[in-house]
Parts: sequence; structure tokens; C-alpha cells
Amino acid sequence: MKPAATKGFTLVELLVVIAIIGVLVALLLPAVQMAREAARRSQCTNNMKQISLGQHNYSDTYKVFATASSWGRPDDNQWRSWSEKVMLLPFLEQRPAFDGTNFTIAPYDPSGWHGNDNIATQSARLPVFYCPSNSFEIQSGRANFTYAVNQGTSHAYPHLTGSQAAMASPGFTNGMVAYMRYDNRTGVTLDRNDPMVHFGSVTDGTSNTAFYSEFCVADTSKADPNNKGHQKFQVYNVWATGANTAAVRQNCLSQGANFDTGRWSMRGGGWACSFAQNGAVYNHTMMPNERSCNNFTDSTTGAGGDDWYGRNLMAAGSSHPGAVNVAMADGSVRNVSQSVTPGAWWAMGTRNGGEPDEIP
Repeated sequence: MKPAATKGFTLVELLVVIAIIGVLVALLLPAVQMAREAARRSQCTNNMKQISLGQHNYSDTYKVFATASSWGRPDDNQWRSWSEKVMLLPFLEQRPAFDGTNFTIAPYDPSGWHGNDNIATQSARLPVFYCPSNSFEIQSGRANFTYAVNQGTSHAYPHLTGSQAAMASPGFTNGMVAYMRYDNRTGVTLDRNDPMVHFGSVTDGTSNTAFYSEFCVADTSKADPNNKGHQKFQVYNVWATGANTAAVRQNCLSQGANFDTGRWSMRGGGWACSFAQNGAVYNHTMMPNERSCNNFTDSTTGAGGDDWYGRNLMAAGSSHPGAVNVAMADGSVRNVSQSVTPGAWWAMGTRNGGEPDEIP
């Protein structure tokens, strides 16, 4: 009698099964990655909503929005440059970090501007200030953050005239943050102070005006000026010129690979310091995910040329595919395409420009 045949897989059948499993995994992985990115983007959206609502609660208490300082206020005796995020801590369930802050010394900045002042309470990376889609870290992840407050366009929108143009010219920011520009190194006021921003200042409407957006933390390895994927990481050592928003943007875009790796490497470093190059603010002159330039100088008046006074050209950017999250002044959050028209993006950036309603 012949023994019963043993059942089993042939080599061909095994290879077919392995191939099928490989195809299924290849189909599944993108779906898993998309689901994870959707979850990260949702968390990012929630963070931004919490920050903008924190500003609302701050306004309920103080009747103005939290501001950012440049060198310091007239009563300061230190080079203090507090970001608005420090003032918002009690309204973001971060009261211990606020109570632990020593306001008689400078804010902590890991890039070295202020050494280890306030390091105990301000060196931690707080999740509410960081988008989980942006996994890149600098300074060993210490105090990294990726949300910046809107400082507007900071110079004349092409069609503005009279008092509107004056409010959009060097000397005043036209976004959602005020700068107290007093230089206590010399004891003299270098420029007019911004008026404090409050709900009544937003004459364009809170649903039409950006409050916060994302940016990408510094990554100086992405230095190819022709690679659009690198652009959102780059800060050019350029004091761009032009008589209006469109001209300044084009001047920045036309520059060669003249990088300022010192300032570039600071971006996203520490959420407590309001220095624009540190990432505290962003500007609506440059489009989402475009390059950033240090600053601008008005080609007709010569005004500008100092990167502490709210004239920086720091672009919004994100790790979300083809878009950035923007928290509006009414507390809503929108996902804005990087292909948004310049007119719509510029109009979204000003609180009082009176531009046509082009919000996407």
C-alpha cells in the first residue's frame, strides 16, 4: 500500500502568497500614513484653536490682545523681549509655567541671546505650541514651537492711500500683534509704538483676519534655493526692498542663495522670546511655504532695515501636504492651500486694510 500523500504548499504557491501579502502591505501603508497625518493635523488644528481662544480669554480680562515686545518697554532695565505666548500661559492651562517665570530678567532663548535666564520654566517644549506633524527638532528639542502670531504685511498694500496707507507703512504693524519698540540700550525711543490690538482694531472682521499660522522649525540642511520643498525652511540674508507688498515679495523671491544660517538656525528655538527671527511672528507678504527674508526696506522712503521692529518677512509654512493651518481672529481654524492667490493671502493678513473680500 502506498502511503498517503502529504499536503503542503509548493514553492510557487508560497511565492504567490508572499507577493499578495506584499501588495496588500503596499496598499495599506499609505492609508495608515494618511490616517496618522489626519490625526496629527487634527491635533495641530486643536492646538491653534486653543491658542486663539486663549487670546479671546486674555482679551476678556485685559480688553486687549496679548502683545510681543522688541527690546523692552520704557520701565524695563533688562533686554526683555517677551512673546505673547508667555502672557497666554494662564489661559492655556499652563499656570505653573507662568507662575515660575521671573519677569525681572530676560526670557529663555536656547539660541543664546539670553543664556539661561528662566530656563527652569521656559525650556520645555509645550505640546500646545507645537504641531505634531513637524517632527524635526533643534536644540535637542528644547522649547521648540511651530506657531507664530500674524504681524500683517507691515508695509503699504498696493491700492491703499491716506490714513490706511499710513497704518500699513513702516512704524506700525497691521496684523494681530503690537510691538513695543523702545530700545533701553540707548534710553531713547527709536520708532513709534504700535497701538495695542483689540477687537475694535479688527475693522476687516475677525472671520476675515488671520491670527496665527504654522511655520517650519529651522533645518539648515535644506539649502537648495531651487527646491520648492526646501524653500519653507530657508531664511535669506536679504533686506528686501519695494514700495508695496507685491514688490517686496518679488524682491525677496529674486534673491540668490544668500543664507543667514545664524538667524535661520534660531527659528522655532524658544517660545518665550518674541524676536521675529526666533519664530515668534510671521508675515503675510510671502506666500505659504515660500522662502523667508530677514526684513524689508521701503524703496521710496528708506524706512525699515531693523529686524526687531515688526518688519520681518518670515513666511508661514507647514509639514502638512500643500497647505498650512491658519487660526482666524474669530477662533476658527482654516486649512489654507499654498496655492492661495496673493490678494486673498494679503487681505487675510491685515486687520484694518479694507481690502476686497478675497478670503478663500
